Amino acid sequence: MGIVLVFMIYTRNTVAPVDPLVFVGYFAGGMLWFSSVALSTAIVVTEYGIIPEAGRNDEAVGWGQISDYFEVEDGKRIHFAFMYQDFLGERKRLDLLVPIQETERFRSLVRSKLDVQIEGSVERVIQRKALEN
Repeated sequence: MGIVLVFMIYTRNTVAPVDPLVFVGYFAGGMLWFSSVALSTAIVVTEYGIIPEAGRNDEAVGWGQISDYFEVEDGKRIHFAFMYQDFLGERKRLDLLVPIQETERFRSLVRSKLDVQIEGSVERVIQRKALEN
């Protein structure tokens, strides 16, 4: 979009005038492309599961597929990692970065969906000490 703006200014000053609607079309196309990229990389969390990228439904993870999860605080964001099995039975990991302002809402949804189905006691791991046992 910046290149379109530069060419528009360049053609107005050096070349015979070009219809401004041409540049408006290119600029609008760039805006629509930018919007579609932003929407397609959005993570959608529903009552049924998590869709990592909105345009890729084949990578959706249902709450029932998740066998375990943990979270790590990373400055301005909270990092959630989910262990699950895909439809072929392969074990996989899904990593999500959640902004601080959305953390409590996301955490309460995850706990309401997963803490009920994950059996066993859940202990808080502090600086990976539980992994050293």
